[in-house]
Amino acid sequence: MKTKIYWVVLSSAIVLAMTACGKISPQLQTTTETTTTTATAESIPDSAASSEAESTVDEEQVKHDTFIAEFFDSNICFVDTSTLVTEAMKGCSFDNETDNSNGVQKITLKGTNGGGTIDVMCVDLSQAQLDHDMEYILENFGDYYFGQTSAQMNGVTEDDFVSSYRMTSSVVSKGKYQRYGSVQKSDGMATQFGYTETYAVLNENKLTVVSGAFLSSDMMERQSFSQLMSKFAENVKY
Repeated sequence: MKTKIYWVVLSSAIVLAMTACGKISPQLQTTTETTTTTATAESIPDSAASSEAESTVDEEQVKHDTFIAEFFDSNICFVDTSTLVTEAMKGCSFDNETDNSNGVQKITLKGTNGGGTIDVMCVDLSQAQLDHDMEYILENFGDYYFGQTSAQMNGVTEDDFVSSYRMTSSVVSKGKYQRYGSVQKSDGMATQFGYTETYAVLNENKLTVVSGAFLSSDMMERQSFSQLMSKFAENVKY
């Protein structure tokens, strides 16, 4: 078994347009940051090192974006996840509505002092012919979806995350990915508590993803949402 555990910060991702089965082409969004500096004899070495580091980051981002485009443009199909959703949502304390469209079940949650969403999907990769190993697929698709999900927490930035965790593990023909973070944000008048998590399992050529985010002024609602995400993870076959 190989296990990787990283402490990380959030990254932006690309916008996804889905259909039920077949090739899916998301719109790629590339962000370029330009910094203008005045070079002196002393600053040239530092500038060169900085440019090299930025170039490496850009190359990794391009590689990641290319993989996501290839993923959704490959021959994939979405598998029904209604049983998983039904089992995990039993006893849920939040008011909730489920919209099942384009292969993804989107659950909208509403508490007394906050709300959030959970996306649930299962993708059949048996005909996808992706030229990547299982761990690469899990890490890159997991990071992509985590970025999509965390961006739903309006007004939350990297500085508002008080903890974060990322793990990928694989053994023989199956693997799993988990990444989550807790948020605490205050404007001097009130404090908001948030939690976002993406859990993914790749087993028997099927990639199951559960990804959710929740923001509330009540810390206990955040705790309840975290427990709900754990129930989903327990019900994903691994």
